[in-house]
Amino acid sequence: MGNTSYYFILWILCIVPLIHSLTPKSPIQCNKTICTLENSYGTWNDRKTCYALNVTYPTTEQQLRLAVSYVVQNNLKAKIVTKFSHTIPALSCPQQNTNNNHAFFISTEKYDSGIEIDAENLAVTVDSGVRLRELIDEVEKNGFSLVAAPYWEGVTIGGVISTGAHGSSWWGKGGAFHEQVLEITVVVPASKSEGYAKILKLDSHHPLFNAAKVSLGVLGAISKVKLSIEHRFKRSVTFNFTDDNDIENVYMDHANKYEFADITWYPSRHTAVYRYDFRASLNASGDGVFDFFGFQVNSILIPESVRGAGK
Repeated sequence: MGNTSYYFILWILCIVPLIHSLTPKSPIQCNKTICTLENSYGTWNDRKTCYALNVTYPTTEQQLRLAVSYVVQNNLKAKIVTKFSHTIPALSCPQQNTNNNHAFFISTEKYDSGIEIDAENLAVTVDSGVRLRELIDEVEKNGFSLVAAPYWEGVTIGGVISTGAHGSSWWGKGGAFHEQVLEITVVVPASKSEGYAKILKLDSHHPLFNAAKVSLGVLGAISKVKLSIEHRFKRSVTFNFTDDNDIENVYMDHANKYEFADITWYPSRHTAVYRYDFRASLNASGDGVFDFFGFQVNSILIPESVRGAGK
């Protein structure tokens, strides 16, 4: 090992204990005249700034209905914004005009208190702004598990469903989170006689049910979601790093054999990482921690150094 590599590793070991996570700032920032919206990456893919006249933070379904009513009554362009704003395209940015006085944000950041578990019918009803991590913790505490979930937990339930976020599975209904939705409540524009906004509760028999689930926020404001749950279970996960020979034929057998199967492919390295992921008994040993390095708290200097070294 050369001296340069030795000192670089030593520097990494010294700085890691000093790393602390920081709560990200709100994606919406307002001054006395205007509000701006950023995504978690700090810029939209069109490199434009997203503006709005104002923002409201409903905490109940009735307040959400009043917010939509205000938008319709005043002929504004509005979009629903979550606490995290984890989206690359500007899905949560209202239509912009030259003076920005017709755009409005409705944030679900504070609409996050409701998690009601129906143990008898294996279902849970959740406010749109509830974070995925909070939902997982609550159902697990009560002896249940979500059937499917995306890998990244920094999302809200409304955001997960409306964007079609998913995990990995061919079994049952598949790994898509929205396939576990039993009912969805949305607030939509309405006539003046109806108060300019109304609440619709949709189930699988309603013709708009599938469209409302993965709507990208264009069919109304998601208020509440009813999801199916199962009795609590553990998962056993093993990663197999191997060559990618015959990957085009192996992947089907892999997906059929393991309920939560996954393959990460590195073509330039001729490597495939097969994840053997399946249900395990509750008394199985293990720490239950997903220790993927990319989801850990890291100093920004580390990825910058790696990129600078051309690795």
